[in-house]
Amino acid sequence: MIPRKPVVSDTGPIISPEKLTSGFQFIRKLYDEVIIPAAVLEELAHGEFESGGAYLSHYHATDILTIKQVSSFDLQTKTSHLDEGERQAIQLALNEELPLLIEEHAGRETAQKLGLHISGIAGQLNKAFQQDLITAEEAKEKLNELLIAGRINTKVYGIIAEAIEKQ
Repeated sequence: MIPRKPVVSDTGPIISPEKLTSGFQFIRKLYDEVIIPAAVLEELAHGEFESGGAYLSHYHATDILTIKQVSSFDLQTKTSHLDEGERQAIQLALNEELPLLIEEHAGRETAQKLGLHISGIAGQLNKAFQQDLITAEEAKEKLNELLIAGRINTKVYGIIAEAIEKQ
């Protein structure tokens, strides 16, 4: 198998696979590694799990999620309006020169202004379908699951559903 380029992720695109049937299996089809900053792991575990390790174990995600500390942080003023997970994810994506999975509007806008290539979970679903990693039926099923779980809105649903139908 050809190694696939890793990606950096904020919290939202990791929460979404939690809501999908075999959600992390879907992500594994796209990436060998999803890098998240420590603040994102803290956000994922907060309230429901005693630690980040407990979160990773619960979702069987220790092989796909890699936690990295942000080594340099020079975007303080450009990202001060964002939460800590978003700030660290954007900085990490810039430091690692990798695309960023991010869903929140303000974070997406900031990341794009900084020149990052971004996507949300719906875009990743479309990418998996376009690359023949999942069938149209699987893509539609996951798209419906995302809508029902409140992870995407009806506008995004319509755009991705139309893209699947056109293929």
